Amino acid sequence: MSSLLKHSGEGYEAIPLESCRISLGMRGARSTRHNEYCVIIDVLRASSTIITALAHGVNEIKTVTSITDALTLKKKKYTTVGERKGVKLPGFDLGNSPVEFLNSIKNHPIKKMVLTSSNLTRVLAHLEVAYICSSINLTAVSTLIQDKRVNIVAVGGDHGAMEDLGIALALMMRLKGITFQKGLMQKMITTSPAARHLTSIGYGDDVRFITQIDKYKLVPLYRKGVITCFKKW
Repeated sequence: MSSLLKHSGEGYEAIPLESCRISLGMRGARSTRHNEYCVIIDVLRASSTIITALAHGVNEIKTVTSITDALTLKKKKYTTVGERKGVKLPGFDLGNSPVEFLNSIKNHPIKKMVLTSSNLTRVLAHLEVAYICSSINLTAVSTLIQDKRVNIVAVGGDHGAMEDLGIALALMMRLKGITFQKGLMQKMITTSPAARHLTSIGYGDDVRFITQIDKYKLVPLYRKGVITCFKKW
């Protein structure tokens, strides 16, 4: 039986994990069973961009895998947000950056977006329904899915999955009532190869922003190509 060990006054007790598991990438997402909720984690940065956008006035985010499809929606007044290898795409309004998004809405509000990214949108395309999680809404997600059967998917990418697996583990432990130190979560983000890459191409502000554990109290819901705010406290 798979289990974690939790300390009690009389020693350690086993906590069964059958109701909660961690999987990785596309294959992990596609392994979601019919009786499981799926939680998708792409900390650096698509999950964090989505959460930030919904927290600041965006009502709808369409996700696409094709750059062409995103630019087609630009003609329908969607704000285009996207990257490949971390870099903003030519012709797009914004990169996949929560900090860039926040700077942009200082000048004009954004109500609907279309997002394409190197990793998250490809994974979502193989799912019908999923919740979106990051460091910045960890408690909100754990509250929503408490006592449910869950497949927690660490998306990962070209630079590994250290930061996504760190948040996935923190989420699993919270669901089991075990403390996972905030500082350790932050360190797993900032020392990850993905964070080093983003910093090297000028996105260090995003990495620092994303270390704000539980900044937002909302849970995005992906359903058949569209993300909306499912729950907000």
